[in-house]
Amino acid sequence: MIAAWRPVDSLRLAQAFLNDLQPERRQSDLSGLSDRPLLPELFVTSPKVSLDAWALPGDRTASGAPILAADIRGPLSLPSEWYLADIQLPTGAAIGATMPGVPFIVVGRSERVAWAFRSLSLTALKEPVSPTAAKAGNFLMMLDRLARSADVNDAMDASMNLAPAGLEILAIGREILARWPDREVETPFSFRDARLAALDVRQPIFSVEGAIAAQRDTVSTAARALLPIMAKELWFVGSAGALEENRADEFRGDILGQLAQWNGDMDRFSPEPLVFWAWARALQKRILQDEFPSATTVWARPNADILFAVLSDRGGSAIWCDIRPSTRIETCQDQVRAALDDAIGWLVDRYGPDPSDWVWGEAHALNMGWAPIRSSGIISDLLSLEAPSSGDPYTLIATLLSSDNDRPFAASAGTNFQAVMSFSEEAGSYFIAPAGQSGHPLSRFYENLFLMWMQGKYLTMSTDLSLARGGAVGTSRLSPVSVDTPTIQNDRSR
Repeated sequence: MIAAWRPVDSLRLAQAFLNDLQPERRQSDLSGLSDRPLLPELFVTSPKVSLDAWALPGDRTASGAPILAADIRGPLSLPSEWYLADIQLPTGAAIGATMPGVPFIVVGRSERVAWAFRSLSLTALKEPVSPTAAKAGNFLMMLDRLARSADVNDAMDASMNLAPAGLEILAIGREILARWPDREVETPFSFRDARLAALDVRQPIFSVEGAIAAQRDTVSTAARALLPIMAKELWFVGSAGALEENRADEFRGDILGQLAQWNGDMDRFSPEPLVFWAWARALQKRILQDEFPSATTVWARPNADILFAVLSDRGGSAIWCDIRPSTRIETCQDQVRAALDDAIGWLVDRYGPDPSDWVWGEAHALNMGWAPIRSSGIISDLLSLEAPSSGDPYTLIATLLSSDNDRPFAASAGTNFQAVMSFSEEAGSYFIAPAGQSGHPLSRFYENLFLMWMQGKYLTMSTDLSLARGGAVGTSRLSPVSVDTPTIQNDRSR
């Protein structure tokens, strides 16, 4: 029997959420680095959940009102970790995304303020600090104050001393954009940041639709940065000394020619993303497996930051391409060429000899596994969702790769909530999550948002409760015993 909800349960859930924002403890079994240049990327571990947000001031938008875009990355599971809610407060409505058991809007807006959060990267070697119950209480108090704020300045004043370490707050009103900390925070520049910066330069004025398109972008800056380095000596070199090209060289040349025309779009219907990541995976295995034969997590999942550091010889890091047990000194180009042949062999064995059959979506399936209180094998498989997916870990809509040797490119984690908010119109708030509003597998709302998510469509939400009720197909009402606790209401639009 499941016990009734109590306020302390929300505190525990908030504490667990803040803990998930912390990176896992760094690798402790990496040895033998004394004669190799340090690669800090080897020690970096990703948190289970990360928040991201970016905002545009009014002079950068078509309507003249600021735009705030937010997304959350974490496990892709059923029931969803996020659902949409409308909380009616004495100060007005607050709408957006919340977690089950937490009666506050985590990312969303009121009638006056919209807010979101951005995870700040911690230093690579810093050990994570577990959040306390007091910090979790401050976090919930901050969410409540954000929803009740009279304006953006009030929101910043009310929350700056309550914000957890490692989170940046972004907030917009009808005219104002603000953030806390209000100073520029130094963070490592990522491939995702580079892509967003490129889109920002390309498009000086954004509409809400343009912000949504940027948020769903599937071009990988990691692939665009790595591929020229990996293939630079292969694109312009023929067969390796043979007077006449053999079939293997011709096959390799055809694949390289196809990659030369590719723009880095991780489209699920294209073969190039699969060829690239199979190649990158084989290369990382060749570079690192001899150093850490038992630490499979180090080399089994491709890491674009490690590969870029080694291939660009940052601080002499190209020496990592040398294989310790061998007598000769292997170069990175030796490893790149051998890894390409490894990847082609793997692709042929798994998908056949025709490269047109090597489709990214077939290997890169988005897998939303059912995660009930009690799992039961076949039933869990039947209630899970899976579909071919675009993107990769470095695209703006992220899909994280697996370390499973059988399905190395399957995605069971990645972006699991997105929102674009503006005060330019009453219905200027757009939200989407990949599952449904219900965790009950027999409910029609269990998976009703999945197709919209895959198609890049968003739900419109309004702080006007009458508009929400007018387009609703049903209402789920949670009424805590305490009269001081706000009522949470979910109104599902048609």
